[in-house]
Amino acid sequence: MRLELYLSLRYLFSRKKRSAISLLSAISVLCVALAVLVLIVVFSVLNGFHEDMKSKILSKESHIILTSPVDGLLWDYPSIVEKVRAVPGVRLALPYYEGQGLISCYGSARGVKIRGVVPDLLERDPDFMTSFTLSDGEFALAELNNIVIGEVLAHFLGLRVGDKVSLYVPPRQDSDAFMLPLNIEYRVAGIFSSGFSEYDEFFVFMSLRDAQVLFGTGDLAWAIGIKLEEYIRAEEIRALVNQATDYNYNTATWMQLRRNLYQALVTEKTLIGVVLFFVIAMAAFSIASTLIMIVMEKEREIGILKSIGMAPQVIMRTFLAEGCLVGLTGTIIGLFAGLLIAGSMDSILRMLESAVNFSAESFYSLCNGLVSLPYPRHWKLFPEDVYYVSTFPVRIDVLEVFAICLGSMLMTTLCSVIPARQAARLKVTEVLHKE
Repeated sequence: MRLELYLSLRYLFSRKKRSAISLLSAISVLCVALAVLVLIVVFSVLNGFHEDMKSKILSKESHIILTSPVDGLLWDYPSIVEKVRAVPGVRLALPYYEGQGLISCYGSARGVKIRGVVPDLLERDPDFMTSFTLSDGEFALAELNNIVIGEVLAHFLGLRVGDKVSLYVPPRQDSDAFMLPLNIEYRVAGIFSSGFSEYDEFFVFMSLRDAQVLFGTGDLAWAIGIKLEEYIRAEEIRALVNQATDYNYNTATWMQLRRNLYQALVTEKTLIGVVLFFVIAMAAFSIASTLIMIVMEKEREIGILKSIGMAPQVIMRTFLAEGCLVGLTGTIIGLFAGLLIAGSMDSILRMLESAVNFSAESFYSLCNGLVSLPYPRHWKLFPEDVYYVSTFPVRIDVLEVFAICLGSMLMTTLCSVIPARQAARLKVTEVLHKE
C-alpha cells in the first residue's frame, strides 16, 4: 500500500482522540451520498416524465412531416409515399389532410383542428393506439361522413355517439371570394381519450376522402406523416428523405414542430441539474472544512513527518487521497441508494398513498363518534385525470448516472486541494515552536 493511501486511511478512520473528526468525516460522506442520491432520483424521474410525455405526443404525431413548398398541397402523394418508404429507418409514411374548421351542434360551436387520415389508420399504425382509448363508439372512418372526436370536446358540446354535427371550413383562397363557408353534416362515430389535452379538446378525425371533399381539394394531401424506427434519429433521416425526394419538398422534424415543448423540456432539465449540482458542491465544501480541521489537529504529526524527510508533495497527495476517499465512499453509497430508490419509486409512492389514506380513514373511524366528520376522499399523489399517468414513470440513464458520479468525484477532489496545499506548506520550525 502506498504511503499516501495508508496515511489518509489512518487519518480518516482512526478513532484515537479524534471522535469529532471521525464524526465530521462521516457527515461529509453522508452529504456526498445524499447529493448523489438526489441527483440520480430527480434525473431519473425527469427522464421518465419526459419520455412518457414525448411517447404520448409522438405516438399520434409524425416524427417527420413532408409538405409542398408551393401551394401547400401534394398532387402526386402516392409516388412520394413510395419514395419515402424506401428510405432506411422509415417505419411508416401516410398521407393526411389537416385544416382549421368550426364544429356546431345544439346551438354551440367551437373551433377545431380537422385531420383527414387513412380509414385503416389503427391497423397501419398500431403505435397510434398508445395512450389512445375509445371511451365510446368505434374508430370507424371507412363509412361516409363519420367523424371521431375527443372526450373534452364531446363534453363541451354535449355530444354522444350517433349525434349529428355540422362542420364549417373557410373557402379555399383560389375560390370565389364571396363563396360562403362549406357546411357538411357528419355523424359522431366514436369519442376518444388520448391522454393529451390538445387532442381531447380540439381534434376531429375523419377519413382522408371526407377531408378532401370538405376542403374542396380533390385527390390531394396536405402532408405526408413519416414515423421512424428511432425517433431520436429524426434529423439524420430527414436528410435522407430530402435526398430521396430530390429536395423538392419541405420537411420538418418533431423537434422543429414541437420546438417550444422540446426546448422547455431541455431547459427544465438543465436548470434543475444546475441547481441540484450545488448540493454536491455544498457536500464537497464540507469535505474541505473537515480536511482543514484534520490539518489543524495534525500539525504536530505533519511537522514530525517533514522533519524526518517527507516531501511536501507526499503530504499534499496524502490529503488529496483522503478527500478522494471521502468522495468515493459517499458517491458509491449514493449511487446504490439512488438506483434502489429510483427503481422502486412507483412502489414507494404507492405505499405513501396507502399510508396517507389509511391514516385518514383510521382518524375518521376514531373521531367520527365524537365529532361529525365527512368521510375522507381517496387521495392520489398523481390523479390520472390531471396528469394522464397511471404509473410513476422512471427511466434511468446510464450515461447521466456516470456523469453524476464523475462530477461528484471531481468536485470533492478539487475541494481537497486547498487543505492539502495548506498541509504541504506547513513549516517544521513553526510547528515545533508551537509545541
